[in-house]
Amino acid sequence: MMGDKRLVLMVTDQNGSFHINVSMIFRQLSLYFLLFILAIVLFVGISISAFNTEIKDINTKTILIEKQYQKMLKKNLYLNDQISQRLEEITLAGDRVNDLEGVVGVNKEDELTNNDDLLTRIDLASITGAQKAFVMKFIPNGHPLSHFRRISAGFGNRMHPILHILHKHTGLDFSTEINTPIYATADGVVDFAANGWNGGYGKLVKIAHSFGFKTYYAHLNTIAVKNGEFVKKGQIIAYSGNSGVSTGPHLHYEVRFLNQPLNPIHFVRWDMKNFNSIFEKERTIAWHSLLTTINNLMGQEKQDQPQLSLLGPS
Repeated sequence: MMGDKRLVLMVTDQNGSFHINVSMIFRQLSLYFLLFILAIVLFVGISISAFNTEIKDINTKTILIEKQYQKMLKKNLYLNDQISQRLEEITLAGDRVNDLEGVVGVNKEDELTNNDDLLTRIDLASITGAQKAFVMKFIPNGHPLSHFRRISAGFGNRMHPILHILHKHTGLDFSTEINTPIYATADGVVDFAANGWNGGYGKLVKIAHSFGFKTYYAHLNTIAVKNGEFVKKGQIIAYSGNSGVSTGPHLHYEVRFLNQPLNPIHFVRWDMKNFNSIFEKERTIAWHSLLTTINNLMGQEKQDQPQLSLLGPS
């Protein structure tokens, strides 16, 4: 019978031997207890191994994050240095413009005094269609893209979306898809066209236009022109992208006069239908002398035309 089963242990020493009867049930309980202890030891071992693996993984990620953090610190220091350099360049450019104004005889006090009288000094009614077409051909006007989502950032002071510092935004940001065609807004010469960092502009094209104007096209994906190349208004010069310091695909567009940034929105909205608007919106330019110069140039061109025609084919 199961209840009568015994386990007999015999112990022998120098004094003789004796027997110990162990119940079979007690033996089974001991076996179960031993198996339980072994299971606990196995579970603890597996748990410790898993924890060690997790700790190693966390340590690896910590080292990676630390490296990325150090890279970000270096990049932040570099960007701050670039910002400082740009501020110094802007200050120097301002000094040069002031010197240039002194050379050509521009009196700032007179300009401010007579600013409100600008439109009366410009005889708008006497400007012919040919003169208007000449102006619109060589001075930046209209949109640099045929389509875009929205203007995501305007001209003026703002909080930088990446550096989180207050700075002057020197252009307009047109939110658009990558590889949207970008067009020259006036005839000119490509003054700069290069891939790379370019002070945060990324891939950048600069076009020098007549009479001291210049346009910037930044954060490009592909550049379609070269340095020194002559371009026509409406010619494709690049395709939009997300290069440089940028939070998303867009075109950063600038209009400058004597290297001083102007609000591009006035030039973007300027066309033949509202030709007079630019004189009201942008009063930092001596439009009267500029139009006089254009008129003299066109008059000289008319005088030279008959002489050229007399030469005939060689």
